[in-house]
Amino acid sequence: MNTDLWQPLVKELASKVNHIVNIPFVSEEQEQKFFEMIFLLVLDTLLSQLDKDIKQRLDM
Repeated sequence: MNTDLWQPLVKELASKVNHIVNIPFVSEEQEQKFFEMIFLLVLDTLLSQLDKDIKQRLDM
């Protein structure tokens, strides 16, 4: 899937979480990248599963 389309959403979600959560001994930039990675993985997993479910229902 094309993650370029999700980047604005991922950056915004990660930024909101980053402002709330503080990980000790980790810089704000590293936290931001970490949360972006997490949101990308979650979105990719959810949308992949949704895609599989839709294809499966269409094949029925």
